[in-house]
Amino acid sequence: MNDLREWLSQQHHGMHTFQLFRHRLVQLSEAQPGQKALYALLSGLVARYIEAIDDRPVPTAVADLAFERLLKLLASLDLGASSDGRLSDLNRVAAADLLAPTNDLEGNNTPLNPASAFNLALDVPGQL
Repeated sequence: MNDLREWLSQQHHGMHTFQLFRHRLVQLSEAQPGQKALYALLSGLVARYIEAIDDRPVPTAVADLAFERLLKLLASLDLGASSDGRLSDLNRVAAADLLAPTNDLEGNNTPLNPASAFNLALDVPGQL
């Protein structure tokens, strides 16, 4: 997981990086079949972000926030954890949303203004 996070941290925050990230997850799931569930959940998380963007211009603050959330999520995952710890990691990944206005990875409900800016950029008031 550290290799994946390290690779991601060296990339640009653009859409192409998120698409490459998904491709890397497919490769990793083939090489590490014991991690397929985790890689599938991470891929789904990134796919939802890509779908929400749908080739629209994204404010830099929003793209940066989504990128940082993904990096933090990857850093928080422990592949060597107990089964309870692994299940907790899987549940956190499944519940994560890179664009949620009030969802952070620690479970705090802190309003995030960049997501509001994203709504304005998409001209979709109150929806993400």
